[in-house]
Amino acid sequence: MPDFFDLLVLMVIIWTMGHIFKAFRLPVVFGEVVGGILAGPMLLGIVHTDSEMIKVLAELGIFFLMLHAGLETDHEELFKSSKKSVLVAIGGVVVPFAMGYYTALYFGQPHEAALFIAMGLSISALALAARLFKDYNIHKTRAAHMTMGAAIIDDIVALILFSLILNLAETGRVELLPMLFLLIKVVLFFAIVIYTGLKSAKFLNRIINIKTNGFTLTLIIALLMGYIAEAIGLHMIIGAFLAGLFMHEEVIDKKVFAKIEDRVYGLSYGFFGPIFFASLAFHLDLTAFKTAPFFLLAITGVAIIGKVLGSGLVAKWLKMSNVESMVIGLAMNNRGAVELIIASIGLQKGIIDQNVFSILVIMAFATTMFSILTTPIFAKKLKH
Repeated sequence: MPDFFDLLVLMVIIWTMGHIFKAFRLPVVFGEVVGGILAGPMLLGIVHTDSEMIKVLAELGIFFLMLHAGLETDHEELFKSSKKSVLVAIGGVVVPFAMGYYTALYFGQPHEAALFIAMGLSISALALAARLFKDYNIHKTRAAHMTMGAAIIDDIVALILFSLILNLAETGRVELLPMLFLLIKVVLFFAIVIYTGLKSAKFLNRIINIKTNGFTLTLIIALLMGYIAEAIGLHMIIGAFLAGLFMHEEVIDKKVFAKIEDRVYGLSYGFFGPIFFASLAFHLDLTAFKTAPFFLLAITGVAIIGKVLGSGLVAKWLKMSNVESMVIGLAMNNRGAVELIIASIGLQKGIIDQNVFSILVIMAFATTMFSILTTPIFAKKLKH
């Protein structure tokens, strides 16, 4: 019974905070993190953070969030992204990664932790960027299309970097051939899954449209992909993401896909996901504002400047206007679910400590707020 009471209290608090943030047109995900701060040991302490039920549900939250991220990834955008989007994505990853890595080293972080921090800075939140463009009615502009294509590529590159850094942290050494082999495994895993999904369209449609519950089949495929990912030395979230890519609209009937996506979305953002994001706050330590204020400010500043320079200047070099380049650079500063998921895994694996984890969470919140507040200034000019 105590577990159920903890779950009830936690759900009420994070639901309330999520709605408050939504009312102010802020990302609900951060409202849920604030809900965890309120319910957890940092403030009220009314939820037992060692509850096994909450731990299991939080793990499922990671799984479902990545599954949904794969489902909502647009395959046409992924495969037809122009060379410009690819270049913007590369700039948006390389510049903040390099700046973040050397900044972390300067502040005394170990090599593995510095790489992990750098990766956290290089991620962009596809869903938040899409929501921002739609809210300000610029989702059909050239800048929006280029940003979305670049953000998709960013997500893929981030997951590949995540696998490489995780392997480095576990082996404790840098060896060219093993790292190259891991990279090949990741790329092949992506390619085989997507190719198989395209080739199995008719077969899957036949199975789903007879008697099989499409949602259940999706879960089976996601669990299988997660298991395969773990078996070949990757993380479960890679498999969950790829399962979402596998079950896309070109593979199964659009109506069936819509039902599957709706159910996965409901579980991801209505139950499991909020518990995961709230549970992140149980490990959050705001003493970084006192113990490492300059490191926190440096990482946040580098994250913002790195994306604006990396993506914005590349866009300008590609002959985009000044306004378009700024919109792209600012919108790429959104960070959300994927960044928080990866940060939590880094904490679990011991790659980063709680202080660095807290800094990454605060950085994600601060850079997203910066993007939300500044993008509309240039978006208004973009429409005229």
